[in-house]
Amino acid sequence: MVEQETDILREKLEKNKEDYASMEALAIKLSDSGENEEALKLFMQLKSVFPDNPQILYNIGIIFEKLKMNDKALIAYERALSLDNNDNDIMFNLAVIYIKTNKYDKAEELLLKVIENDSNDENAYFHLGEIYTRKKDFKKAINFLTKAISLDGNDLIAKFYLAYAYKYENNTEQAIRWYEEVIKQNPDYSWAYFNLASIYQEQNNEAKAIFYLERTVHTNPNDKKAIKLLVKLLIKSQKYNEAEKILKQSLITHSEDADLLYLISMVYKDMNNKLNYTKYIKLAYEHKETFTGDIKKLEEELNSK
Repeated sequence: MVEQETDILREKLEKNKEDYASMEALAIKLSDSGENEEALKLFMQLKSVFPDNPQILYNIGIIFEKLKMNDKALIAYERALSLDNNDNDIMFNLAVIYIKTNKYDKAEELLLKVIENDSNDENAYFHLGEIYTRKKDFKKAINFLTKAISLDGNDLIAKFYLAYAYKYENNTEQAIRWYEEVIKQNPDYSWAYFNLASIYQEQNNEAKAIFYLERTVHTNPNDKKAIKLLVKLLIKSQKYNEAEKILKQSLITHSEDADLLYLISMVYKDMNNKLNYTKYIKLAYEHKETFTGDIKKLEEELNSK
């Protein structure tokens, strides 16, 4: 159906090169279907004819953003907004670019204006919550994220940010509640598991920390930060066989990670397996450039074996 519509628009343009309505419609359809380079060429043609048309500039900004050319998207959106300074779509997209380029104050100003125009714009509330989270103004973040969720109860990322904001407001009960909401909605959201583990570790609830770290690693086997923390807790709990199993699996794909090699050597040391302890402490030292701990401690282990 889409191909048929684009073919019709192409035919119209072949018959009349100045059929700008068809040119714009074709450019939009091409952009929607991911053919951004061709769409951009058409919009640039339109811009040469209508240099002060804010919607053409807005669409050019969208394509530059899709192409991850945020500097050019910024220029296009700012020019579009200068020509229509009360268009919510332009303000919103420009605000998102400002967030991506860490211009939080400018983004905040635009998003507040978007909400002034439309008090039910869930995305604007969410991004304001995101801005205040990044600025560490967690009280404001909680207010705006809560409003975003009230408008869209399926906004998973808003719930994640809300949990994070509650955590840093020292309201761990609400943080746990919202991380659990995230997991309920998406059982594969590994960051939620990891952050829950971090909360329980801070509370010295090592059993729950281990449980959620195991869920983290299960959903994201390449999360080395979670693997390392999990193994350290397992060693502390003297669950050496479990720690060994996790590390062996991880070393299949990260065989030169000195942190993992060091940890498995410590497992074997506590298990009194001198042969493997020696083997892995040597390997850890061979790859010491990847070691993030105290290199002197690694050297001491190597020399004391």
